[in-house]
Amino acid sequence: MTKSIPKFLCALCALALAACAPQANLPVFDTSRVGEEAKKQQELAVRDYMAKLDRMDRVGWALRSANLELCGEVVSYRLGMSYAVAEDFPKEYREALQTVLAVGDRVTVYQLTPGGPALASGIQKGDVLLAVGGKPVANKKEAQAAMDSALATGAPLQLSLERSGERREITVTPAKLCGYDMALKQNPVINAYADGKGITIFTGMMKFVQTDDELAAILGHELAHNNQGHIRAKQGNALLGALLLDLPVAILTGVNPNIGGQIGANAYSQDFESEADYVGLYFTARAGYDISNVPDLWRRMAVENPGAITMGSTHPSTSARFVGLEAAAVEIENKRKAGQPLVPEMKSAQARKDTPKVAETAQ
Repeated sequence: MTKSIPKFLCALCALALAACAPQANLPVFDTSRVGEEAKKQQELAVRDYMAKLDRMDRVGWALRSANLELCGEVVSYRLGMSYAVAEDFPKEYREALQTVLAVGDRVTVYQLTPGGPALASGIQKGDVLLAVGGKPVANKKEAQAAMDSALATGAPLQLSLERSGERREITVTPAKLCGYDMALKQNPVINAYADGKGITIFTGMMKFVQTDDELAAILGHELAHNNQGHIRAKQGNALLGALLLDLPVAILTGVNPNIGGQIGANAYSQDFESEADYVGLYFTARAGYDISNVPDLWRRMAVENPGAITMGSTHPSTSARFVGLEAAAVEIENKRKAGQPLVPEMKSAQARKDTPKVAETAQ
């Protein structure tokens, strides 16, 4: 009797679920076409990603080139060329990559930056990289190591390529840029971030920005975070907070509250964001982008997140950011009209101006 109870309950459950099943008579279709359609959609996804990557790279290159003098010693030499093997991508997209970008088992050029030296030198998408500076490369790891070494000095380098079965020798002179590389991440979230070494922007943000001017403002904001040392400062503040609060509490109680570190990390957070908005708008203007409508970006951000209109957290409110960017745009335009250099105003520079000349000449 006890063994039949589970079967009875299972049957009862099946009947209950059947009552909630779909009721429409669906058309019969050829299930063999599902796989074919999946391939087409994967190809569409690859093409869309590449279009976003080309756009990000084009705008990012302009920003990094135009603001080179403001980046100090943080510079790098780049060709404006991306290469990969199929294994660098998710398995389900490798067939589409072969179809769309001709990326297979060999190191293949799949992206070229408009205005970059690689494209100008005649390199094409689909070229297979055979050697860098005369050093053969058999895989992506070898290619990356050889390229990093060759680009370190900025000297012209010779690339051996294969195109349509023919070997070609091309010499390329790298371009000098602000040394913060940019990456595109497949993620629908409207976000971008800087980590002190580079910049990552999500595909969701790429879809959200309506013009290259807006994209330049987003990338310029993140470039400013890196250039102003905000990430390093936040890390230092977090460490200081942990030493001043978390460590003493842990010694006395044996429990680390991890509060001091968080307080330290968030110290000046809104100020850092405001500074990145301000400096980033200068970066955007210096690269030749129209900044007059950039503040409107934050009105659209407010529509996406109404709670941020009046309430700030680690970031200022969207209303404060709009007004701040508007003021920065006026400042930049006034400098343009006066023929002044487009350089952000810094407290250290103002301090030097305010210092009496007698102090400057004192021995």
